[in-house]
Amino acid sequence: MNVKTNIRLGAALASVALLAVAAAAFAQGSQSPAQAPTADQLKNRPRTLNNSGDPTLALTGPLRGATEAPAGSAPPNPDPKNFEGVWWLKGYEYLLGPGPGVQAPLKPKYQRLLEQRIRDKNAGKPEADASTQCFPHGLPRLTESPYPIEIVQTPKRMTILHEVAHNVRRFYIGGKHPKNPGHTFLGHSVAHWEGDTLVVDTVGLNDRTFIDDEGDAHSDQERIVERYRKIDGGKNLEMVITVIDPVTLEHPYSYYRIYHWRPDIRRTEYVCEENNRNAPVNGVTVAQ
Repeated sequence: MNVKTNIRLGAALASVALLAVAAAAFAQGSQSPAQAPTADQLKNRPRTLNNSGDPTLALTGPLRGATEAPAGSAPPNPDPKNFEGVWWLKGYEYLLGPGPGVQAPLKPKYQRLLEQRIRDKNAGKPEADASTQCFPHGLPRLTESPYPIEIVQTPKRMTILHEVAHNVRRFYIGGKHPKNPGHTFLGHSVAHWEGDTLVVDTVGLNDRTFIDDEGDAHSDQERIVERYRKIDGGKNLEMVITVIDPVTLEHPYSYYRIYHWRPDIRRTEYVCEENNRNAPVNGVTVAQ
């Protein structure tokens, strides 16, 4: 067996292994492994990375995010499979791990990278990322934006129009991933219904973005599985996200988020390229 054959065989085996990991996580996602954080988890969230007590590893605190729609607002569509309309994230987390203030299960190399990024941030020299250069935010970070989203739906496609930087995602319902989806900022997404839950599978993501605003890294083998369903009579949209990356993560993990129904809100124009006060200088984000 020559060297080229060895390389091709190794790549094929790696691809099979990745698909097996993804399939296991996809099956795990079917059982909604993540739940809403408890009051104790929120009260006792770490203030520094891994509760180290090191001030150079201080975490950025959460934001409250959106509130529920004001009294008298139009009610949500009663169809549990109709997500059309404007939704707004309930809270905003800088660190998107399996719990509030809990980091992703990073491998040692990427653990050290996260620590360096947090130290740089706290020293006033945050590393430039895709968003500061007006590129799409990547996944799952985009789903954590503190700006509203609008969902437009047809039987075969669901489109999410994000206010932040006019990012757009398309879920092809009943579709299949191409054999070679390439690597883009927001990847290729297909979806299917499991009862009243929409399950979205995204592959083909590049490695030019962070998992979250604190700087967790991911590779171009990252795969995201999202599960959306309406709860509380349709007033809230529940989202359970599973993050899979055999390169940067020790194992897949999941977390839970809520979007409020907000028919009183209209998305506004967000042109990142105009007067971008966070444009990087020599690889560092500079507030101007």
